Amino acid sequence: MYTTKYLLATIKEKPTKTESISHQLMLRSGMIRMLSSGIYTWLPTGYRVVRRIIDVISNIMNKHGYLEICAPIIQPKKLWDQSGRTKLYGEELIHLMDRKKKKYILSPTHEEVITHIFHQEIHSYKQLPIVFYQIQRKFRDEIRPRFGVIRSIEFLMKDAYSFHINKKSLKETYQNIKNIYIQVFTAFKLNFKIVKTQSKTMGGSTSHEFHAIANIGEDKIIFSKKSNCAIHSDKYRTSSNQIKMYLIQTKSTQSRYSIAVVLMRKYNSLQKKDLENIKILAYPIKLIKPKKMILSYKLTNDKKFYTNKNIFIIVDASIKNIPYFILKKDWFNETMSPLLWSKKIIFNKIITMTNINKNSYYPLPGEKVYTKNSIEIGHIFQLGKKYTKKTNFSLFDQKQKKKTLHMGCYGIGINRIISAVIEQNHDDNGIIWPKCITPFQIFIIPINMYKNKKIKDTVKYIYEKLIHKKIDVLLDNRQEHLGKMFADMNLIGIPYGIIISTNTLRAQEIEFYFRKKNLKKRIPINHLFNFIKKIL
Repeated sequence: MYTTKYLLATIKEKPTKTESISHQLMLRSGMIRMLSSGIYTWLPTGYRVVRRIIDVISNIMNKHGYLEICAPIIQPKKLWDQSGRTKLYGEELIHLMDRKKKKYILSPTHEEVITHIFHQEIHSYKQLPIVFYQIQRKFRDEIRPRFGVIRSIEFLMKDAYSFHINKKSLKETYQNIKNIYIQVFTAFKLNFKIVKTQSKTMGGSTSHEFHAIANIGEDKIIFSKKSNCAIHSDKYRTSSNQIKMYLIQTKSTQSRYSIAVVLMRKYNSLQKKDLENIKILAYPIKLIKPKKMILSYKLTNDKKFYTNKNIFIIVDASIKNIPYFILKKDWFNETMSPLLWSKKIIFNKIITMTNINKNSYYPLPGEKVYTKNSIEIGHIFQLGKKYTKKTNFSLFDQKQKKKTLHMGCYGIGINRIISAVIEQNHDDNGIIWPKCITPFQIFIIPINMYKNKKIKDTVKYIYEKLIHKKIDVLLDNRQEHLGKMFADMNLIGIPYGIIISTNTLRAQEIEFYFRKKNLKKRIPINHLFNFIKKIL
């Protein structure tokens, strides 16, 4: 591509009314232009990046046997009324009405439509599991569009939907797609974390968000560098050493245990039904006063190990790995000994509490955690039967039992990926694109090409050979000074460049430029194409 036949549309000055670096650089590099608040046109440079991201995602999805479709963006409102999400989404939905007074919705997502369509197309459990995906525009009536294309009214999204005969199959596909998302975001060179969260308006039981670390963003997450997982800041419990103790009456006449102790996190609540299957406890479950005490654990060098053999210890699974814990002597009567446990202790019973906040995160003693702003770039859901049950979408399984299908949905925000990549990959000169999504792979800047035939011929030879090798190259053939041409290429963010001048040609060489390192290297012209092949 020649720059004289291309729309660079670069801007030297910082645009006004922009909150984020990514928004500024997308405008300055000629990627987007705003039509109205929250509505943007993708110019050639921006849409090249969009297409590359779509290609990466589609290739990975296709390799796993997932099927690409294209569902309508205009949906009958009655489908949303049937699922109950018209009220749930509220004012974020964009409503339309045709001349016949029929009501429609501009699609923010496609669960209702996909369930409706494939209820008519899937007739046997042998067709399952099956995954459909699409990459297209979505719409949301944002009350306050922000950060350029991060929170906009119209946005590009990859959304996928899976159908299963049972929950086990759903979980397997869910994990597969979770791994695919890790692969995709790693390919884009993103620093991201995975957050377990609640499903909210989408429904279902299990949900994970993928967050790219950024200086801007409406989310704030807390994480440890030891893990790729994180937690929303409002779910972080700084008082992680706070534990509640409940004393429970045992069947003392039928057991050697005089008392049972239940230990759990301060922020969780005890459900008696969790204890009903523990045989040594008296039934109905009876608490002994005092009902609860707040205890603290601490690291200790005390090598003594005490446990009263008459105490039956029940512990919630979320705290069973706490290194050390002490039940102080004055919390018991004089006939009971203090209790100290270490990693060696064997609890009498480990249970998983049903009414606990599984999305909360408790750091271990001495663990360093970090708080960062983030951009949500992906979200996956185990929807279960939320949509299939309401449409009676069921099939006979292998044992001829009628089963309501389980469903999953999986989204990636294309707009948000682009912004997140720029937020993490830029310098004072502009964007620094990863190789797999750059608008062009290499640029060529000839110095004084129109005054020197040898430079012109060499540029033509290198350009045509790169094109023949299917390398996406941008040749700057404008009659501009070197500083202007170089500034534009840096602003756009092309990762590699070839600079040709009279001085380099005297030695039969070119200058090869590395955008990320801001370095130049002399390379003989007869070695150039092998060198490019290795780095691309």
